[in-house]
Order: sequence, then structure tokens, then C-alpha cells
Amino acid sequence: MSERSGKVLLGLVLLLIGGLVLLDQVGIDFGDLIGLLIPAIIMLYGARKIMGQSGSRFWGIVIFLFGFLMLIGKLHLLFHGLLAIGVIYLGYRLLRPGYVPKEAPPAWERQWAQKVLKEDTLDAWEREMTRRQP
Repeated sequence: MSERSGKVLLGLVLLLIGGLVLLDQVGIDFGDLIGLLIPAIIMLYGARKIMGQSGSRFWGIVIFLFGFLMLIGKLHLLFHGLLAIGVIYLGYRLLRPGYVPKEAPPAWERQWAQKVLKEDTLDAWEREMTRRQP
């Protein structure tokens, strides 16, 4: 499947949607048809990506699944499933045996930081001046 065929498909979908919106303005309602037609077109596009030579089969499956869930009214399952997989993966990463938390800095680095953060004479002078002001 070439890049051109994807543009043609998108162009046809946009023409169809525009025509249906125009008919709706005139008074002819195709709401149920749009609810079936758009998921069917998405599923058709996903199936073409799966069966085509170019393109990723994985993304074809994802697009087909998106259209199918949209068609049966269960699109929220996809998003909830992705969220659950992300949380499970995060939990796994934290609990796996090879996980080593970041170690504390070495003693020389802590001593250096204490010297840098130590109050110097200028800081003491500024503190004294702010106390004297009414």
C-alpha cells in the first residue's frame, strides 16, 4: 500500500463526512450511519495495513482494534487496558530482582557540599543588616 492510497482514503473520508454534515444541515439525518461508517472505515484501513506489504502489521492491528472497539461502543477498554499495562510494568520495574536504588553520594562529595553550603562572612553580614532594619 502506497502513501498515495492513504491520502486517497483520508480524502474520501473527509468528503463523506463533509457531505453528511451538509445533508444534516438540510434536515436529512444520518447519525446512525456515521456511527457505523466511521468505525468501519477505520477497521478497513487497519485491515489493509495488516494485509499490505508495506507498513507495520502491529499498527494495523492497533488501528483495526481501535475501529472495532469504537464500533461496539467499548473504546474505553483500550485506554483502560493501556493504563493498566503501564501500571503493571511500573510495578514490575520496581520489584524486579535486578533493581538497585540509587546509592548515597560518597563521603568526599558530602563534605564538599557542606563546605559549599556553609555560611560565609557575607551571608552573616546580610543577616545582621536585615535584623537591624526597623
